[in-house]
Amino acid sequence: MPRTEDVLTIFLASPGDVEDERSRFAEAIVDWNRAWSRNLGLRLELVRWEDDAFPAVGEDAQEVINQQLPPDYDLFVGLMWSRFGTPTGRADSGTKEEFDRALERHKHAPGSINILFYFKDAPISPSKLDPSQLAKVQDFRRSLSDVGVLSWEFTDTDQFERLVSLHITKHVQAWRQNRDQATMPVQAEGRSLEPIGASPVASEQHTIDDDSGYIDLLEVFAERSAEMSEIALRLSAAQRELTEQSAKGRQELDDLRARPHEVSAVKVRRGIGRVADEMLRFTSRVEAELPLFRAAADSSMSALVRAATVVVEFDPEQARSTKEAAFQLLATLAQARLSTQDFRASTAGLPRMTKELNIAKRKQVAALERLAEEFENAERLLAEGLGVIDGLLGSQPSPSLG
Repeated sequence: MPRTEDVLTIFLASPGDVEDERSRFAEAIVDWNRAWSRNLGLRLELVRWEDDAFPAVGEDAQEVINQQLPPDYDLFVGLMWSRFGTPTGRADSGTKEEFDRALERHKHAPGSINILFYFKDAPISPSKLDPSQLAKVQDFRRSLSDVGVLSWEFTDTDQFERLVSLHITKHVQAWRQNRDQATMPVQAEGRSLEPIGASPVASEQHTIDDDSGYIDLLEVFAERSAEMSEIALRLSAAQRELTEQSAKGRQELDDLRARPHEVSAVKVRRGIGRVADEMLRFTSRVEAELPLFRAAADSSMSALVRAATVVVEFDPEQARSTKEAAFQLLATLAQARLSTQDFRASTAGLPRMTKELNIAKRKQVAALERLAEEFENAERLLAEGLGVIDGLLGSQPSPSLG
């Protein structure tokens, strides 16, 4: 039978050096619609020039795009990396002009549009780097705070997808709450509304599929968050163990150096070799844990995003419990990150004594840098996830950890 659905339109604006992120964003919208549009009566519509513009004549190419793309979209998503774009005659670049138009709409009717802006912070090949373009990007980023726009930073395409999914979920939350205020039935005291799409029986395997209800999804979030915490704690314990072993090794070397006439160079080298071997074993452990940590982080955030999309409000007690667990994890990750950064600094400060030790030192420093990055990325996403939970509770934003 015929059905009706509401449409939320998202406009994606960017220069041409973030094609991977633009493609991933489009894939995320398709996946979201496939999973939720029928159940929620809501479809996300992505508008971008490569899909919606067509050849025509105008003052310039950007003016043609302006005329052809719908002006009444609900969400503006801006994206930049190292390129600012080409001047249009009305602005310093096409992306800047599109942003200016969105900002002007917001000034005249704040409730009609939301604006999100993201900046990629990742290395770029020197052959592709234009210093003048990068300087314009940095100037533009600094100017955003002057007009009241808060921007976000990401380091890779996967992180961008998770981050923007959380933010779009907040937008969907707000839209559904506004839509349902006038039609929401009266609840019995102490009970929450039956969520759309909830499964009557919780999944024993706690995996995400199209039949998962919000209880299933919160269980996945809790389990995967616990995995993240366990991995962080395991690696912190391994760091402490290696620190103790390294201290013993350094003490042995100091004792050997104190008796240079009594000890052969071979024995000194063996002592250094034992320290290097322990460092390589630790590095192998970090490299084995990193993909497990990232998979758990991906799954936990995906579950939380889906849960928040399925239902307008959770049972308050359940939501508070989820929030408390998430905040405890955030504290664990922050502590693990700081510990990892300190350990990385102490490793980098080791003296260059032998080739074997130098190789182990270089590999361990690189692994610790990646680990600290993963912890920091997970912290940022989890902080945004706490904002999603706050949206369900109708509470004030959670404090962030420094």
